[in-house]
Amino acid sequence: MKYTIVIKTLYGLENILKEELGKLNINDVSILNRAVEFEGDLRDVYLCNLELRTALSVLVKIKTGRVENQDQLYNFVNKIKWDEYFDNTKTIAVSSVTNSKQLSHTLFLGQKTKDAIVDYFRDKTGERPSVDVKNPDVKINVHLIDDVCNIYLDSSGRPLYIRGFNKEIGEAPINEVLAAGIILLSGWNKQDLFYDPMCGSGTFLTEAYMIACNIPATLHRDDFSFTNWKNYNVELWDKITSEAKMAIVPAGCEITGTDIDIKSVELCRKNLAKIDVNHNVKVNAADFFETAPSGTDGGIIVTNPPYGIRLQEEDLNDFYKQIGNKLKFGYPGYTAWIISSELSALKLIGMKPDKKIILYNGQLECRLNKFTIFKGSKKDQYQR
Repeated sequence: MKYTIVIKTLYGLENILKEELGKLNINDVSILNRAVEFEGDLRDVYLCNLELRTALSVLVKIKTGRVENQDQLYNFVNKIKWDEYFDNTKTIAVSSVTNSKQLSHTLFLGQKTKDAIVDYFRDKTGERPSVDVKNPDVKINVHLIDDVCNIYLDSSGRPLYIRGFNKEIGEAPINEVLAAGIILLSGWNKQDLFYDPMCGSGTFLTEAYMIACNIPATLHRDDFSFTNWKNYNVELWDKITSEAKMAIVPAGCEITGTDIDIKSVELCRKNLAKIDVNHNVKVNAADFFETAPSGTDGGIIVTNPPYGIRLQEEDLNDFYKQIGNKLKFGYPGYTAWIISSELSALKLIGMKPDKKIILYNGQLECRLNKFTIFKGSKKDQYQR
């Protein structure tokens, strides 16, 4: 059976998500706003939940139509044969998005949708499903744009940035989906040295290690909502996960991290051990400004410097100047990808970026800048 599948992502990662799907042999993908859409089957639903690093959730469309008022909405939702998807023993939650003049309040839209679903079961079976907004068995999404209403089942449940290995987070963590997206945007070949000089609790390092080893993004998760659907195919899921485990390989490169805070380093080491107790990632407590490259062949630096939340403006500006000086004079031959919401301070790195990409870390607008650090002067490179 074919479904319309919508996969949500973060702003700026839509094309990377499409590339990920292509590697899973899923093509004819349309790019939407912070999402992509394609036609696929149940295997694709499972595969996307397991493998995609830049996906937030995998939605399956079950009905689309026109709705102009609350009565039409109720009737539209109530006519869906909900018992074909799940039974009344499952807990549910409804999330809503609206851009409609007639039904402009998301809470009301979600409440009306929930009423129609529970009334369907009560009328048909005499029992209604319970609502659990924190940890539901089944998540329903309703999207109303003007008068076009789409109803989706969220196959993922908890957002897919939750990788499932009980990660311990530090003071200013970066979203796993964003971290993976940045690494994929960098074009890292999984062979060059990978270094995060301000690694914190290690999100870039854990994502880089999983990418290098071909470890599926959510291999450690077992709480997907699709397991609560009536059409859950446990044999198909077991086959997909078994094949994915067989494709895991040892990391063929050096992955390293440093942080000045020893507590963050300890958290990072714990997180890496939860993914693979035999990992070969090197993490040390060190001040980036006192480090030296571990090799002379160059590599890639990916990092998320501390924001102004933790540094005063004067110190922040000086801090970014020091980053630029350290990169220019300490890491020739490297390529650095730096993401920051401190847009003014980012300019003080003192090198012209080869690329500038707009991304968001939560609600913070950020820039991901690429810096190529030449050996000698940039002018010398063009004369060779």
